[in-house]
Amino acid sequence: MKDFRMRGIESKDGIVKLFGERIVFVPPNIISLLGQIYGEGSKPLLKYLGKKMGRRLIENWEEHVRPNNLEELTTLFLDMISATGWGLFTAEEISEERVIINLKNNVSQEEGSFSKDICFFLSGLLTGFGDFSLYNVKVEELDCSIVDPDSDVCRFLIEKREVEL
Repeated sequence: MKDFRMRGIESKDGIVKLFGERIVFVPPNIISLLGQIYGEGSKPLLKYLGKKMGRRLIENWEEHVRPNNLEELTTLFLDMISATGWGLFTAEEISEERVIINLKNNVSQEEGSFSKDICFFLSGLLTGFGDFSLYNVKVEELDCSIVDPDSDVCRFLIEKREVEL
């Protein structure tokens, strides 16, 4: 763990802390296993778990790093998530109404099962981020490298929902 240097990370005696809060890294095969156990019912569970994790992480990072605007907040979140091994997240578009995220090297591609379970979890993760940064969002997977073998990128749209009064 000596070589892993990232802002806010501390590691000592098998304990990893991010901005003072203890964290563990989740192997992607755990998510795939949950998908196999719960079958068709796994999608809402995995999205919920991802959403809670995404929200918790962005709240913590925003509190400690204090970005000045949505673009800095988005870059912070994507850099941190990319550093945890899920794949390389980059922003294609950032506005007050929507954020489009590209994901290269999606860890789902290496799982061998080509299941969408990790995609459901990542969609939830982005929902947690979006709910914090844009408030009341929906996340849609526009392109998926698991479904389309000619694509090497997954694209997610985080869009602000219109509130009807």
